[in-house]
Amino acid sequence: MQWLNAVPAIVIAFTVLMGPGIVLAWALRARGFALCAFAPLFSVSLVVVAALACPLLNVPWSVVPVLVLTVVASATAFAVSRRGRASWTPPRGAGSRFVFALLGTVLAAVLIGARLIYVFGSPESISQTYDNIFHLNAVQYILHTQQASSLTVGGMTGIPFYPSGWHAVVSLTAQLSGASIPVAVNATNLVIGAVVWPLSCILLCQQVLGQSRVAAVLAGVISTGFGAFPLMMVDFGVLYPNLLSISLLPALLALGVQVLRLSAVQDFPPLARALALLIALPGISFAHPSTVMAFFAFLTPAVVLVFVKSCRGWRATWQVARKRAVLWSVALGAGFGVLVLAWQTVRPLAEAAFWPPIQSPLGALFELATNSEMNRPPAIVVSICMAVGLLAMLRRRDLWWALGMFGMACALFLVVSSFRPGRLRDFVTAIWYNDSYRLAALVPTAAVLVATFGAHWIVRRVQRYVADRKARAARPGGAGQTPRWLGAVTIGAVLLLSQVGGVQYATDKARVSYELRDDSPLITTDEMAVLQDMQRLVPEDAVVAANAWNGSALAYALSDRRTIQLHVLSSSFTLNDKIVLDSLREAGTNPEVCGAVRALNVTYVLDFGGQEINNGSHPAPGLADLEHSGVATLLSRHGDAKLFSFDGC
Repeated sequence: MQWLNAVPAIVIAFTVLMGPGIVLAWALRARGFALCAFAPLFSVSLVVVAALACPLLNVPWSVVPVLVLTVVASATAFAVSRRGRASWTPPRGAGSRFVFALLGTVLAAVLIGARLIYVFGSPESISQTYDNIFHLNAVQYILHTQQASSLTVGGMTGIPFYPSGWHAVVSLTAQLSGASIPVAVNATNLVIGAVVWPLSCILLCQQVLGQSRVAAVLAGVISTGFGAFPLMMVDFGVLYPNLLSISLLPALLALGVQVLRLSAVQDFPPLARALALLIALPGISFAHPSTVMAFFAFLTPAVVLVFVKSCRGWRATWQVARKRAVLWSVALGAGFGVLVLAWQTVRPLAEAAFWPPIQSPLGALFELATNSEMNRPPAIVVSICMAVGLLAMLRRRDLWWALGMFGMACALFLVVSSFRPGRLRDFVTAIWYNDSYRLAALVPTAAVLVATFGAHWIVRRVQRYVADRKARAARPGGAGQTPRWLGAVTIGAVLLLSQVGGVQYATDKARVSYELRDDSPLITTDEMAVLQDMQRLVPEDAVVAANAWNGSALAYALSDRRTIQLHVLSSSFTLNDKIVLDSLREAGTNPEVCGAVRALNVTYVLDFGGQEINNGSHPAPGLADLEHSGVATLLSRHGDAKLFSFDGC
């Protein structure tokens, strides 16, 4: 399949991620670039809330509940935003500067999109990684059950909750486009990485740099220069829910900064800001809860700064402001207490947070300074811009909240990657499974702000230097005008140089994960050929015995045929499953086998051999060598991959 054939799925994914949110953002009175940049944040919230409501209302999952919720939410938001608009003036020049913000987005979309297309190779490629068994099958589970709620998707593996925001979006893309699950996955991820991420980054940078035209383009360019995100999230894991939630995080941070009134621009009326934040929180929370915890952590320095400033004002007018001071102090204390409680609650089981530290504190600091997290090549240009931005921001007390945000991101990575295992490390980073990869991916969400500020400072200094030299050459002591081409040349230089180092390494490394080869770790070329035959040879309602660890569980997502296990870590694994996997070939002599087969309704068998994902060892002797067992008939064979019909009972 060629990428041209995947265009309808890409357009549908873009519409799902942008359409509902644009309507809601407009109702909240966002205009210009903010209308587009906040759209994915609101769209994902509308999708996940609609998904949660569907099983409660006994309504099947489709785009219709999303559209209905969009209309209701937008009407409510419009009424609220009208109340506060009298004291609010829309940002000046938002319309004229929209073009430059759009240019930054397009540049980033082309660069990141080209890299993602190179990584995926084909629209039908799949990530040959451990977590992808769950992600692909979860999308198929949504399509089969017609429910995408985070309270129902976990039922696939017997767990009560799983954040299904990403899966819900992909399922809508598949439903509306008619594309296969792999194509819908790649189309959605392409839009998330190439469009949603740069939109969010530019929006966050506007909170510091206003609607500067140069800054908008620079923010888009800088967003392409990190090896840790978005490319690492389509490689390691694979962590597709984190890809979505982290791509939305800069936009949520921008909204939080506006609620705190620290922003250089205000895109909503006062009442609408708080409402917009409440609307946006479910989207990231149900895309991945760990990212909403990162939001609160990153925003904590800004909250403290606002409180300290307020204390100074209250002290000057204590007689008038004391009630307000007490009220806000109590509210802040209560909020902090709730955050600590949530911090201890929103985390996986202790045995799942097993990842060890990977380096020394000095090594972690070096990686942070050079944007080379997880031992990747340094991003030299981005790091230089970041260092300049750091120094420039230190001279601006009004921007220390941004430095605090960046410092929090760095501190989390420092702790997880270099602190010794223990209570402190677990308290701080077990939310992210104590996994250095997940926290490395969060660093660019704050680093992009500091690096863009530095790049903007450099561009302005270069422009001023060239203008002054030109003026002195024309008439000594005069002040000259900046050549219009200079900003474009400087941005172009940053654009080209930012693409070497970590980004290229991340691209090449991620591409390997999507290659279909004779020795691919999850699904080989022979196994894929058997899965293609399966669609022709096996009825749609059949149940297939298969060992999930060798990739055969993906028959569910790739061939639309259900297997007895849909993921390697299934808490719904039963005694009957064990009997089939251990003893199926003994059906003629072991009376337990036929009872288990009838209970599970098994009529077909996949044998993909002993190669397991992540070099695991979970043998299924009952499925081995069935062609000589007398209980099964060989239907398809490619290499060592085999499909049987079972007739031993």
